Amino acid sequence: MVLGIIIPGTFLYAQPIGIIPQPVSTQWKDGHFLLDANTVIVADPAQKPTVAFFSDYLQRFYGLKLLVTPSTPTTNYILFKTQPAGQPREGRYTLTATTTGITITGDNDPGTFYGMQTLIQLLPLSPFESRDNGPAIRLSAARNLAIPAVAIEDYPRFAYRGLHLDVGRHFFPVDFVKKYIDYIALHKMNYFHWHLTEDQGWRIEIKKYPRLTEVGAWRSGTIIGHHPGTGDDSIRHGGYYTQDQIKEVVQYAAERYITIIPEIEMPGHASAALASYPWLGCTGGPYMVKHNFGVHKEVFCAGNDSVFNFLQDVLDEVMPLFPSTYIHIGGDECPKDSWKACPKCQARIKALGLKNEEELQSYFIGRMEKYINSKGKRIIGWDEILEGGVAPNATVMSWRGEKGGIEAAKQHHNVIMTPGTYVYFDHAQTHNDDSLTIGGYLPLETVYKYEPIPAGLTDEEAKYIEGAQANLWSEYMANPRKVEYMLFPRLSALAEVLWSPKANRSYTEFQHRLADQYKRYALWQANPYQVYFKPADSLVQQKISTWQDSKFGLMMHWGTYSQWGVVESWSICPEDEGWTQRRGPYADTYTGYVQAYEKLQTTFNPTHFDPAKWAAAAKEAGMKYVVFTTKHHDGFCMFDTKQTDYKITSTKTPFSSNPKSNVAKEVFDAFRKDGFMIGAYFSKPDWHSENYWWPYFPPKDRNVDYDPAKYPDRWKAFKDYTYNQIRELMTDYGKMDVLWLDGGWVRPLSTVDPGVEWQKGIRYDQDVDMPKIAAMARSQQPGLIVVDRSVPGEYENYTTPEQQVPVHPMDDPWETCMTMGNSWSYVPHDHYKSTTQLIQLLVKIVSRGGNFLLNVGPSPDGDWDDTAYSRLKEMGAWLKVNGEGIYNSRTIAPWSSGNVYLTQSKDSANVYAFVLGDVLPTELTIEKYTAKPGSRITILGRKEKLKWRQEGKNMIISAPANIRGDYAITLKISK
Repeated sequence: MVLGIIIPGTFLYAQPIGIIPQPVSTQWKDGHFLLDANTVIVADPAQKPTVAFFSDYLQRFYGLKLLVTPSTPTTNYILFKTQPAGQPREGRYTLTATTTGITITGDNDPGTFYGMQTLIQLLPLSPFESRDNGPAIRLSAARNLAIPAVAIEDYPRFAYRGLHLDVGRHFFPVDFVKKYIDYIALHKMNYFHWHLTEDQGWRIEIKKYPRLTEVGAWRSGTIIGHHPGTGDDSIRHGGYYTQDQIKEVVQYAAERYITIIPEIEMPGHASAALASYPWLGCTGGPYMVKHNFGVHKEVFCAGNDSVFNFLQDVLDEVMPLFPSTYIHIGGDECPKDSWKACPKCQARIKALGLKNEEELQSYFIGRMEKYINSKGKRIIGWDEILEGGVAPNATVMSWRGEKGGIEAAKQHHNVIMTPGTYVYFDHAQTHNDDSLTIGGYLPLETVYKYEPIPAGLTDEEAKYIEGAQANLWSEYMANPRKVEYMLFPRLSALAEVLWSPKANRSYTEFQHRLADQYKRYALWQANPYQVYFKPADSLVQQKISTWQDSKFGLMMHWGTYSQWGVVESWSICPEDEGWTQRRGPYADTYTGYVQAYEKLQTTFNPTHFDPAKWAAAAKEAGMKYVVFTTKHHDGFCMFDTKQTDYKITSTKTPFSSNPKSNVAKEVFDAFRKDGFMIGAYFSKPDWHSENYWWPYFPPKDRNVDYDPAKYPDRWKAFKDYTYNQIRELMTDYGKMDVLWLDGGWVRPLSTVDPGVEWQKGIRYDQDVDMPKIAAMARSQQPGLIVVDRSVPGEYENYTTPEQQVPVHPMDDPWETCMTMGNSWSYVPHDHYKSTTQLIQLLVKIVSRGGNFLLNVGPSPDGDWDDTAYSRLKEMGAWLKVNGEGIYNSRTIAPWSSGNVYLTQSKDSANVYAFVLGDVLPTELTIEKYTAKPGSRITILGRKEKLKWRQEGKNMIISAPANIRGDYAITLKISK
């Protein structure tokens, strides 16, 4: 029985595992092949590269080493073979997995290798475990790996599927270059463009010219910050590859059916070569290996025959190292200043009858091309080589948009598309990236939706588009981790663009498969950018939009811990942190303290509890949604769960006899009645549960105190407990809008970010099966927003910066959660933020595209501090006047200017400028904001109309003297 078919234009979310790039045809079937230590690999010697790659991968990440044999048994085998079927097609393969064996058949050896890459993606991706040599997947209890039964037919759409790496601006060691090549192979790509020479460094040994690496491979410093820089670090940087290392890397790539294309830049980007041999330039120097980036005027002299002899000598050493038919000679960004002032260059122009320096560059490229052709090689150059004409067999890389590619294809040149708009991976992945980048904006979706064949080409002209390539320029990538951050997940998107049929591609469906790909990134110990997973469910999208419009919400942390005035339940966590310190009469011993803490249940009696009073105060404050703590990490439930007696409705709790004892339900009902969106805070960890903190072991920290993989039944019991409690909240407590899950250390090990300090302590895979939980929750609450805090992926529908405001606007939905006082939970005599602070925080957060979730901790008797009521009342009064610029607003550049913060209405008809403080200056400058002619400016809550003028990129507003307001004054700019 066929369970699911993937054919062009058809996508099913029920795929057992996500394959990237999407195959041409996939038919999922019943059953699994169980791979274990007794499985054999069947292959002839021609499949050695394929077998070696698969065996290494299987041993490294799964701990299995399989026997290789030439003969096929009747069962429990993996067969790799090359055997063309019908009309052979480059890269084509079939993969058939049944319960007895797996057979991969390629039309050619690369096809068999690509089929093996698909098999790698069929391997299970959980449970993760940490080993001494890095992350790995633990075998099942039966010591095997279950691979879903499937039949796949597959082949690439484009012949050229490339990735570039610039090692000139920053040098990367051989080990990383090999890892980079593995990334190419794992994505079924087949070309590596190695950019080896630059103004900032010469990276390849040339034995005839040793100064190229003695001098040219090193610079004495690098600019600090973005070009032109704020200074120089004066740190020597450099390195180069010996010819033996080049051979080693070329062989490594060949074993992965990857062709390396070397690039030796000419006639521009030559400063490192000129610094090594000044006679190569027009002036004779002195020259230096550049510290800064950009385009430099120092270029090879086009009037000096010795330069051509030098370049030919260089190529004579380079070409034998690389079997590639292609040699990349750059040809881009060559300023003509030196040539215009050079007698030799001008004499060359005159002697050849050239019209100008552009034609001199064409002569330069043409002369080198003829030499390269004479050696049986062909040139590739950036699209500038088209200027002035180029030989018919040259291949053009179109990087300045698509125009160069279109022009080259129409001239019947082979074309590789590399337009910056779509495939320059040095461009930022978010509008305001906290890491330093060259600029630009290239999100994942733009890469995925790229079509390499430009519109306007005839079918015949389109045949000259060989494929496309992503370029990764390293000006602002000084280490491998940054390279990986810029590379992933965009490489996965491009791989699918270049491999899969156009009709098969769906960005929504790709995102669904990308969740599995992130697990592979973790397995490889890569450092990907964490892309936001936009929910596929339109109801969830609508709910998020409504939530974003609300802007201002209330959070309440409340539990038995309020009786002691401590930081929620953190004091029972055996970690040595400021917020976990034990105080009071029971603090001397951990065991005694926990016993006393759990007895707080027997004294918790908040008789002043009146949720209607809270709802009224929050409504008057202008709040639109509420998130209430149903259970904190201690496991004490503020709702009537049936899973435990550690709850407020237990007979052990004095308040259980109160008609309002089911506190969470009372809160939700009261706030819902006043029109609030409802959010349930729920802690995934539960320190009271014997299936999380098993009494057999003492807890060591906040994490589960046993290995879930070693004790799967106990962990399953905890998962069921968690699932059942959330199901209760989703079924018995009315309409829910947000499921706000805290305790981010309860997560799949594959999602742990080793760069985040608190995540380093997560030793075990703590997967509670969020897909199952979310599916259940949304079946009961259609459109539910799920916030699995700090666990990037499909179930973190918005992010929640805690006690902080992001410096820049963020592209995706987010919410700052922050305390009104110093503590999340009730503390006697807590210090509360002033109304000025709170309103100005709200303005800053909203101007950067976020929501403000403000926490108030109820006291043990069930009420708020009077100060909290006062602050909320004052905020509400301000919002009644100024809320027009807060609610339903969107961000607008430049977001802020000095103490002025901007928002705009949803329809973009009005801009709101919030001037922080209580006095409006008589002249106010909003830098880098250009108002539309005829715009009118008024002050919210007042009748005055203000005058304004535009001075360059700045808007200047004039106001009468002595205009005052409370906390922040709002100007409305009507377009």
